[in-house]
Amino acid sequence: MIIFDFDQTLVDTSPVEHLRARRDWKGVMASAGKLQVYPGITELLEDLHAKGHRLAIVTKSPDMVPRAFIKQHGWPIDIVVGYHDVKRRKPDPEGLLLAMSKAQAVASETFHVGDQAQDTEASRGANVTAVGVTWGIDDHADLQSSNPDHLFADVAELRKYFLDE
Repeated sequence: MIIFDFDQTLVDTSPVEHLRARRDWKGVMASAGKLQVYPGITELLEDLHAKGHRLAIVTKSPDMVPRAFIKQHGWPIDIVVGYHDVKRRKPDPEGLLLAMSKAQAVASETFHVGDQAQDTEASRGANVTAVGVTWGIDDHADLQSSNPDHLFADVAELRKYFLDE
């Protein structure tokens, strides 16, 4: 199983960060159509699914935001754990554990892909492989110092890692 963070990992949500900070989810949804999926993400998700990987999104945003992208882009993701689905958000591993439970996945075969030190911490708490990605962030220091198991600077590197291309 591969669990992805959403914001700044799959989609560049920086243009609506001010709305997210205010928890203006209606404003975020109104702007969702203008947000960019990082180049290569849709193809990566499709190819991972085609190779038999179960995919999920665990995010600190409400699940309606990633679900809109799943629908719009036809992403093969049926498990989404959002803000309202857990009592404790990342860095607590509750969301990852819930996604794994829904997929009947085991920790030793699960990867968590994210862009923040909190993602690495959540991965450690769930005993899954922590995969850090830096393409959506300007300051890599916190993520690097969290020591994820793997760290990738672009989608092509992540693709090669998972698909051995």
